[in-house]
Amino acid sequence: METLCKSKNEEVGGSLKLGNLNQQGFGDNLKFSSSKTQILHSLSLDMADWTDLPMDILVVIAESLTVIEDFTSFSAVCKEWQSATAILKKKPSLPTRYPRIMLSEKVDTKDQRNQDDRYFLNLLTSKTCQLKLPEASGRRCLGAHYGWLFTVGFDLQINLLHPFSRQQICLPPFLTFPAQRYEYDETYPPQEDIEFFVKKIALSSNPQSKNNLHDYNPECVILAIYGEFGVLAFARLGDTLWTNIQVPSCCYDDVLYHKGRFYAVDCHGVVVVCDINDNNDPKAIVVAPAPSETHDQIQKYLVESSGDLLLVSRIRGGTLFEGDDDDNKKALYYTIDFSILRLEEYHEEGNNYAYKLTKVNTLEDRALFLGNNVSTSLPSSECIKANCIYFTDDNHELFCIGEPGGGGRDTGIFDIENGIIQSNYAGESRSCLSPPLWYI
Repeated sequence: METLCKSKNEEVGGSLKLGNLNQQGFGDNLKFSSSKTQILHSLSLDMADWTDLPMDILVVIAESLTVIEDFTSFSAVCKEWQSATAILKKKPSLPTRYPRIMLSEKVDTKDQRNQDDRYFLNLLTSKTCQLKLPEASGRRCLGAHYGWLFTVGFDLQINLLHPFSRQQICLPPFLTFPAQRYEYDETYPPQEDIEFFVKKIALSSNPQSKNNLHDYNPECVILAIYGEFGVLAFARLGDTLWTNIQVPSCCYDDVLYHKGRFYAVDCHGVVVVCDINDNNDPKAIVVAPAPSETHDQIQKYLVESSGDLLLVSRIRGGTLFEGDDDDNKKALYYTIDFSILRLEEYHEEGNNYAYKLTKVNTLEDRALFLGNNVSTSLPSSECIKANCIYFTDDNHELFCIGEPGGGGRDTGIFDIENGIIQSNYAGESRSCLSPPLWYI
């Protein structure tokens, strides 16, 4: 099985023109980008003609850029600089400087040409950029971090996909998960059960090789929550099948790689650490108990913030939950609150757990990004509000049982200080298969 899947050169070159990409939003109006361009123009007038830099030097500079925004800004300086990026055999699979919302796939039966288009919302400018991305068409997408997406389709194949370079890395197919209960049958196609295939994933490191930007990192490990009962399995890049992890419970909500180890939290809030060093006996060990006054309908997340491991609970209201209020009778569910606990090492004699839980009242100058992505904490900036939780609609069990149009409505920005929730996207983007998610 080939583990590194690459798009055809002519497809990539024909779908992502760097100049157009910059105009559409991946590099537009960022302070760094605009000031960089102004400085370069000023220097070209006062000191030298930067367009006369040797092409081999321009190529080295282009290969040294570390985020998508810098790459697109570099290509937009002048034709000569854009030519340098065109010389590269493949566009580099770089991360983005700021989080973006990858909107759901638009289903337009009148114009089949738009079926492969995906839109990314820029938080800084509130503009969307359009990418031709046939590799994600008709596939469920999850955020995988480092600028990558995790995709699984009705063909039961699983890939890591970078939407900017369109590079793909093949992972073991779904049918190699040991405890999956799906059996392909023409009368029971994958479309009937895809929401239970893979719920969440986490990466141990960037899947792209440091030494070769067009090869994968064999040290990268992927941990997944999968199947109807939400159990755990892992695979290393290059593996041909997934390996199950012995777990003390099931119905896991989130997974995270933190300080060299994978952690997971189940629907009750019990936190486990995964020991996968022994392929013959990988297992999960409980390290923190369930928080008091919680239940399995409160969704749980694990996120690292300023070096701390946080357990975040998302509380929902609506007609599907008790305590619904009259103002929201028409809503099946909606987020009403969050609570945050910090896991602190606990070594007291007689204690059965490695961590105790303490209440967190503020994130200070940081913000959390939660949803169908690797749960992430980022510092505040010109487009990220401090002490806030940015969330997207990610509970398939809720929006697949009757929410018209699918998931995508329960999104917003929760201000921890005052408890107010604001919208993070003014439009409507809904899907049962792949609702909006944070691209980080």
